[in-house]
Amino acid sequence: MNDTVQHILVIEDDPFVQKAVRVYLEGEGYRVSTVDNGADMHAVMEKDPADLAIMDLKLPKDDGFELTRQLRDKYSLGIIILTSKDDTVDRVVGLEVGADDYVTKPWEERELLARIRSVMRRVKDRADVSTTAMMGEQRVVVFSEWRLNLDSRELRNTAGEKVELTSGEFNLLHEFIEKAGRVLSRDHLLSAIYNREWEPFDRSIDVLVTRLRRKVEVDSRHPEIIKTVRGTGYMFASALSFEN
Repeated sequence: MNDTVQHILVIEDDPFVQKAVRVYLEGEGYRVSTVDNGADMHAVMEKDPADLAIMDLKLPKDDGFELTRQLRDKYSLGIIILTSKDDTVDRVVGLEVGADDYVTKPWEERELLARIRSVMRRVKDRADVSTTAMMGEQRVVVFSEWRLNLDSRELRNTAGEKVELTSGEFNLLHEFIEKAGRVLSRDHLLSAIYNREWEPFDRSIDVLVTRLRRKVEVDSRHPEIIKTVRGTGYMFASALSFEN
């Protein structure tokens, strides 16, 4: 990541929104590039990689979800998606394909800036963790039939087979492990993972828990590791041990 002026790439087809975001973020000290399609997005990333991308999911020429996935697979950068206020499905799918956070339209400039700064910090933390892992200081959590390496973010079963976790799934599992045995509300989990307050009818956490259960539970319909506490939230109920 650039140690001087951080570079933000805005993928948005509305010229008015492009200009508004660019002018505002440049005023906050960022360097900003704007494109309206996937080909130009890749051209910018190859020539001048961005530290963070702001992705409009509703692009006329490209699938914003697929572009988000391509960015996550190929580059190490923060990704914020733009979604409609009431479109929970887009929000959840966007996070699952690799976005770090989301902002709903229409957004407040200060909220967008706060989201950008928060994601930038998390990207830096990921880079610091990767450096630590390369130096051999790895931490492993063992629970049920699983071993989770907190530094490499690898989840493996007792046979050594790796199970892929999305960023959201890893962050959720990490939060459960850190607070094992405690009942965690949806509001707490949403704040811990995405740094935002829970809103009525927001099913982001419930969907994320369901997807994580499908990967770690023997029977996700009758979970023994991540249990539901009716009317309150969820609790990590498995015993834990730690290895260096």
